[in-house]
Amino acid sequence: MTDTSLIQAITRFHPRQGEWAVALRATLSAVVPLVVLFTTDHLDWALYAAFGAMSSLYGRNQALPGRLRMQLEAGASLLAAILIGVCVGISPARDWLAIPAVAIFATVLAIIVHRRNWHPGGVILQVFAVGGVSSSVRTVSDFVPAAAVTIATIAFVLLLTLVTSSIARLWQRRSSHEPAPRPAPSAGAPEWPLHHYVIRYALAIAVAGTIATAIGIGHPYWAMVSVTVPLAAADAKGRSLRGIQRVIGTLLGVLVTWAVLSFDPSPVVLIIVIGIAQAGAEMFVGRNYGFALLFITPLALCMVQLVHPIPVTQLIADRAIETVLGVAVGLAITLLTHERKQVGDTD
Repeated sequence: MTDTSLIQAITRFHPRQGEWAVALRATLSAVVPLVVLFTTDHLDWALYAAFGAMSSLYGRNQALPGRLRMQLEAGASLLAAILIGVCVGISPARDWLAIPAVAIFATVLAIIVHRRNWHPGGVILQVFAVGGVSSSVRTVSDFVPAAAVTIATIAFVLLLTLVTSSIARLWQRRSSHEPAPRPAPSAGAPEWPLHHYVIRYALAIAVAGTIATAIGIGHPYWAMVSVTVPLAAADAKGRSLRGIQRVIGTLLGVLVTWAVLSFDPSPVVLIIVIGIAQAGAEMFVGRNYGFALLFITPLALCMVQLVHPIPVTQLIADRAIETVLGVAVGLAITLLTHERKQVGDTD
């Protein structure tokens, strides 16, 4: 890839594909549960609601039955990730225990994601959920609110999907517009060999998590999240592009986050920012991943800050360093293993 073609690939925006509807649904899915928790004085449960709301991101191009099925399956995986996070968080050795927990869970889930042909593919959201929940001290009593809030949020997501889809169909009839054609459901992707999953998930996550934890940087799970980004692409070229976009987008995104958090916003303002960032992320993630990170980064950091506030400088530095570390590990594994594109690779 020449320098010119690389720059073009990094800056290219793909055509719009009706992102506004997904953005609206995702924003309501995230904001409404957070508002409920705020008004009932339970913001300490906000991470459970935030991760449960991520089930709304699945099946955007599916007809309604397929979308509901995919959201329910993804919701179950996010619930499992949260409960695993609580289990890990109970242990005094949570930082080190999180590494094998995330690596094993991500590897097994990646097989399911590929076989079930989920969209979006990959396991980045579930890795984020395990890492985010397990990074704080948990007790056995946390299992009940974690499960209850997550399940309630997923139920709200499914209800919202059903309602908004019904409204959209009604609008199309009244406007006498033909419904937009949906892509035909793709057949199950050909299976990858086991070493494919082990290299992309178990090995990559274990290496990134071990380095980050050993160095002692805060939030080592962000390195485990970031390492899955380049390795989710289909080939070495795609992994390089995805990694570069992740680093550039995150570094610019932390500047946006710093500008927001430097004013010490109240929880209400943070919830509003989360809503705006969620909408922006869904509007652009399919068009240009690097640009979408200008919204994804503030979204992730404001979620963390809403529940466990820490000095802004530390938060920003941790995110930047962990992202660079995770992407570097992912690209290094790509080069060292000479892993080739797999037939039917659709991550």
